[in-house]
Amino acid sequence: MQPLSIFQTSFGARRRTLRILGSALVCVSPLALYAQTSLRPTPPQTEGPFYPTKLPSDRDADLTQVAGHPLPAQGTRLYFSGRVLVRDGSPQPGATVELWQCDVFGRYHHAGDDGSPRDDGFQGYGVATTDDGGRFAFKTIRPVAYSGRVPHLHLKVRTAGGAALTTQVYIAGDATAGDPVLAFTSADARQRLTMVVTPTPGREAGALAGAFDIVMP
Repeated sequence: MQPLSIFQTSFGARRRTLRILGSALVCVSPLALYAQTSLRPTPPQTEGPFYPTKLPSDRDADLTQVAGHPLPAQGTRLYFSGRVLVRDGSPQPGATVELWQCDVFGRYHHAGDDGSPRDDGFQGYGVATTDDGGRFAFKTIRPVAYSGRVPHLHLKVRTAGGAALTTQVYIAGDATAGDPVLAFTSADARQRLTMVVTPTPGREAGALAGAFDIVMP
C-alpha cells in the first residue's frame, strides 16, 4: 500500500475542518443569531394622573399650535421623532403614538389640572401614526419640571397587532434627584429612557431635536 501524498493528506484535513465548522454553525445558528439581533423592550412606566380625561378636538402631532387659538405655545421648540420597532428590529407601520406633557407653567391640559397660570396656546396632547418604516414625529416643546417631577414626556404606544406600551422619556443632562417615579426606576432603565437633544439649525431660534426609538414588549 502506497503512502498518501501531501496533497491527499491536506485535502482530507480540509474536509474534516469544514465538517467541524459546518456542525458548529448548525448548532449555533437559530438562537445565537436571534440573540445577536434581538432588541431589549423599552421599559414601561406609570401613566400618571394626567392622561387626558377628555381628548381635545385638536390632537394632531403639532402641539405648539391649537386650532382657533391666536397665539402659539410658549416654550422652546422640540422636534421629537423616532421609530416603533419589535424585538427583532422590524418596524411597526400603522402604530399609534400618543404624547402628552405639561406646558411651560407645569400645567397639564384636558386632565382636570385647572391651576393657573397656564398656556392655552399649548395643545398638551397629540397623536401620530407610524409610516411604513415605523417612523413618527411630533413638534412640541422641551419638557419642563414641575412640583415633584423632573422634565419628561409621556408616551402611550399601540401597534396594529394589539401590543401596547406606556412609558416616559427624559432629557439627558437634566437633574433627576427627588423624582418619585425615577426613585423606583433602575439605573439601566433610566439610561434607556433618556433622550439626547441637540440644536437643530434651520428651525426656530433655539429649537431642539431629539430621537427616541420604542421597542415593543
